[in-house]
Amino acid sequence: LHQFTNGHEALTFMQDNPDIKPVVTICDLEMPLMGGYDYFGELRENTRYSRGPFAITLPQPDKAQIMLASENGVDGILVKPYTFKDIVPKLRQAHKIFNNPNNPELVYELAKVEFRAKNWDKTEHIYKKLSSSSQKAARPVVGLARIAIEKKQYTQAQEYLTEAEKRNPYYVHTFVELGRMAVIQNNIEDGVKYFKKAIDLSPLNPIRYEEAAELLFKLARYQDAVELLQLALDNQVVFPRLHHIMSQGYFALKDYKKATRHIKSALSAEPENVVYLNQLGVCYKESDLFDDAAKVYNQVLKVDPDNRSALYNKAIMLVSRSQFPEAIKLLTRCVEKFPDFEAAAKKLKEIKDNANAPKAS
Repeated sequence: LHQFTNGHEALTFMQDNPDIKPVVTICDLEMPLMGGYDYFGELRENTRYSRGPFAITLPQPDKAQIMLASENGVDGILVKPYTFKDIVPKLRQAHKIFNNPNNPELVYELAKVEFRAKNWDKTEHIYKKLSSSSQKAARPVVGLARIAIEKKQYTQAQEYLTEAEKRNPYYVHTFVELGRMAVIQNNIEDGVKYFKKAIDLSPLNPIRYEEAAELLFKLARYQDAVELLQLALDNQVVFPRLHHIMSQGYFALKDYKKATRHIKSALSAEPENVVYLNQLGVCYKESDLFDDAAKVYNQVLKVDPDNRSALYNKAIMLVSRSQFPEAIKLLTRCVEKFPDFEAAAKKLKEIKDNANAPKAS
């Protein structure tokens, strides 16, 4: 049994634990950061995740709310407040609905399984069957486009995505895949345009910002990434890693003042996060605030005496201040603890070689 405070937290857990597949999910409609329908939509549409029967909890729903739940494709509704006795029959009903042999969601889940296994022919066959049986649905056509993108058949993928947009101009994943494909082909401006369109369609879904920024980061398009992430702040969508990612982007752009500001914001939520503390130390070091950097590294090493990043980063800072004996001690300790850490071994050798080199008269 796993319990989470919001949908984004649950998706992060599932991403980190891909072998865990939910047997059944009970989800509240209104959750901080990522609500029930956004979470369910991502769980259902994203090939990365598996889903089982899904029940949503609603506070005394009216007819319109029940219709909306049905349109979103949930398998069951729990009306709040409810007791433990209410849960079992509702989940039994949701399980029956989801596992109905005529439920197309079972076929979509099979397609996702084959997609993750890279069985492209089988996946393509399934999506084509789904596409022909539901000629107004964009979802199976986007599935075909994903296969074409994986096979680097970009012209074919573009045709599928054009067809998907004709079928449903409001299907957000069409524009996610258009953006992803454009960025892969290094058409960054088009990619950003499509990502922004996806954000416009689903402005409160943190995944839209996070996935787009991470893809841009991989291509070292840091300015584009931080501008997209700024949209999240503008829309008041603040997910746990937002300020950390923005800090990394501004650091890569050598805007250390903004990088420091954002990593401090991240630390305000997680004051003992050693990854964030290390990044703050590097920001201070690059801003020539060496005493502040030393305090941060000492704070990390107090919490985690063998923290590789803190040992290495503090040593590099000491080298920049010509404090070579102290740097050698830290690097020696780092190499002893982490013998495969090549950067530390290389830097240690470099310092020792320079120390042993004959001095010019």
